[in-house]
Amino acid sequence: MSIFKFLVDHNKKGSFVNQFRQKRFDILKNRIEKLIQKDYFKILDIGGDIQYWKNIGWQHPSCQIHLLNLYTSEIPQSDVNKFSSSVGNGLALEYKKGDVDLIFSNSVIEHVGSYENQQIFAKEVIRVSDKYIIQTPSLWFPLEPHSLLPLFQFLPHPIRALLIMTFNINYFPKAKTYKAAIIVSHSTLMFTHKRFKQLFPDAEIQVERFLGIPKSYTAIKL
Repeated sequence: MSIFKFLVDHNKKGSFVNQFRQKRFDILKNRIEKLIQKDYFKILDIGGDIQYWKNIGWQHPSCQIHLLNLYTSEIPQSDVNKFSSSVGNGLALEYKKGDVDLIFSNSVIEHVGSYENQQIFAKEVIRVSDKYIIQTPSLWFPLEPHSLLPLFQFLPHPIRALLIMTFNINYFPKAKTYKAAIIVSHSTLMFTHKRFKQLFPDAEIQVERFLGIPKSYTAIKL
């Protein structure tokens, strides 16, 4: 594995990207723990991965983390007392207000397929819980985090589609047809601060910066 690949590898605990995740969570950890005032506290992690929680090394004896994904997430037997999972869609949450204590989502809302779907995702989060932490990469950070190509996010979708048809571009699978490539290109729509705030008007928007440039936004309502 190249040094660059290691730096951006989400599965490597000490990678550059996971160091940023750790710092983001450390800022919020005390605020989350203050919310836990009962013997059973349920966090719904939309698009969540058990490895994320293992990498940041956070556990709480009263907390159950439920991973919701479009696919089955296997939970090791050793972790079933702290984690659970189900198949579901963040655009149509099968929960009502009060079913979960906190909604958490890391780098998911930019992948729901359209601006309209991003609005639906945000509305579903707000409908189900008064408390949430929703993170997304910033449009303005020069290195696009999914393609790992500088400024890829600013290319028009038709040009992105042609590149996706021609090359394997990290997160973006190589597409066989132009139509498929356009769909893949639209699968990642990133945010400015203003647009993210519009989706979560009652939330505090925490801006993470690297060398003074916005790297990610986190909508926080606790």
